[in-house]
Amino acid sequence: MLITGDPRIAAWAGKQLGVRDWGPCESIGVVARGKLVAGAVFHQYRYPNIEISFVTVDRRWATPQTVRGILRYPFLQLGCKRLTAITEATNQPTRAFLCRLGFRLEGMHPDLFESGDAVSYGLLRKDAEKWLAEEKCHRQAVSTYAA
Repeated sequence: MLITGDPRIAAWAGKQLGVRDWGPCESIGVVARGKLVAGAVFHQYRYPNIEISFVTVDRRWATPQTVRGILRYPFLQLGCKRLTAITEATNQPTRAFLCRLGFRLEGMHPDLFESGDAVSYGLLRKDAEKWLAEEKCHRQAVSTYAA
């Protein structure tokens, strides 16, 4: 199940990544078996782009329905033309995940993180259409969670 509207999701994601303050942001959490197992934080919004940061504690969170629910927010609700993701250059699992979603490598950023180099990926709306199409068989439950 996806949850939105709860600032605790961004706080949880920030704790996992060492981010104290995302600035203005929105987040979507993925709940499985009653626990928050993943989150997507949308931040650094400058139309037509917004940055996304994914955090997970369970590799099995990324079902097609869940990914669809997360990616519909920036493209359909905000009307963004692109989505940017930045990760450590050495984080091969995240880099592979981004590529599976359709993101393309766009740049190398030496010493961007305290831990070293970073790489940036972009996903254009035209390359995200498979995630934006209406789902015919199953519907992912999305709820607004009061803080």
